[in-house]
Amino acid sequence: MRIGTRASIIRARSHRLLAAIGCMLLALLPALGAAGHALAAGATYRTSQVVARLNPASGATIDAINATYGTSTLRQLAGSPGIYLLQTPGGKDAQLIAEAMATDLRLQFAEPNFIAQPPEADPIRIKGFGSADPAPYTGQYAASMLGLARAQAIDRGQRAIVAVIDTGVQPRHPALQAALVAGYDMLDGDAQPDDTTNGIDDDDDGLVDEAAGHGTHVAGIIHLVAPAARIMPLRAIDSDGTGDEFAIARAIDFAISHGANVINLSLGTPAESALFKDMARAATRAGAVVVAAAGNIGSSQKQYPAATSCVLAITAIGPADIKPDFANFGSWVDVAAPGVAIYSTIPQDAYAYWGGTSMATPFVAGQAALIHSLRPALNPREAAAVIVGSAQSLDAANPTYSGELGYGRVDIGASMALLAAGSPLAFGPTPLSGSCVAGDA
Repeated sequence: MRIGTRASIIRARSHRLLAAIGCMLLALLPALGAAGHALAAGATYRTSQVVARLNPASGATIDAINATYGTSTLRQLAGSPGIYLLQTPGGKDAQLIAEAMATDLRLQFAEPNFIAQPPEADPIRIKGFGSADPAPYTGQYAASMLGLARAQAIDRGQRAIVAVIDTGVQPRHPALQAALVAGYDMLDGDAQPDDTTNGIDDDDDGLVDEAAGHGTHVAGIIHLVAPAARIMPLRAIDSDGTGDEFAIARAIDFAISHGANVINLSLGTPAESALFKDMARAATRAGAVVVAAAGNIGSSQKQYPAATSCVLAITAIGPADIKPDFANFGSWVDVAAPGVAIYSTIPQDAYAYWGGTSMATPFVAGQAALIHSLRPALNPREAAAVIVGSAQSLDAANPTYSGELGYGRVDIGASMALLAAGSPLAFGPTPLSGSCVAGDA
């Protein structure tokens, strides 16, 4: 018989006790789930996957957590120590497991692996037929509305890298090929984040590959605004428009570690995700401006990551500065940009009209790229202050939504002229909290 030290015996007893507690918690899961936090309306998740973050102060290991709850580790988030994707035991529902973990002091958070989608990956999307004609691309209403010619006379974004976390990007599109830098496919696990189709209705919604081309369209809008910026394609959404928060977090982590200055998230979920909050803070502390779509359900319901404190939430307006019916609104929205009938790149070397807050968001990503390129010393809070401080109020044109369309419609030309003036900047309000910048609490 092997005799252990007193300390090892105590540790062994502690582990057995925790495992016993875990068994009791699992037995009580239905009751815990009924009493736990209700999911936001419309929120969905991978039913057998939980995302958890260890509390470093506890000294706990993921093996100890797995021993308690019967979970197993699927993957660790490489750039964020302590964040894990876990498989639930025996078909147990992820929400119930997360509820059981909620009061465990060894964890900072636990939540289901929430599904996130492009807002346009549904039947209300607005999509035109493909065309080989590039002429409307640079001549569309959004270009003049936002003052792109004025902005690009000052800077074209050559010192910026913009990560596009989406369905991928067509790598050889004539308009985009020269702008692309190496990216990654989080779904297939390779360095070919192509915007492709598979001809299968993977999500059983009666639509096949309904989100195909979304990432290429988004990338084209960024290129329209900042033609010299480099675009980093990161595929975390499939061609049916389905992704999950852990794959998106991996993409954000890749963007941070590979020097992205701007991160575009034309996607969202109604679920308030602790993982998205952590990753958005990590990105902004690394110096990246993060922008996300406010959503297309014509509601004030918050969408995440757009509504988190370290992200700029972008809604859409049309040619006359009027909010379209589909565009979300609310006090949590930061700015608006054109999102109706936007002409941009799609796969097969083509172009198409598409609309939604997903299309509004990359206009602001492109603006952030221009700002970074001209004034790389600005931190994300300062860049956000320039974006909102130069925006044009939409209250008069949208009296029903007064105060609910953020600081207004972005004016890219005005923001660049402000920076180019060379005078010391007096930064006004910024929508990003102080905790989003390295060195702040």
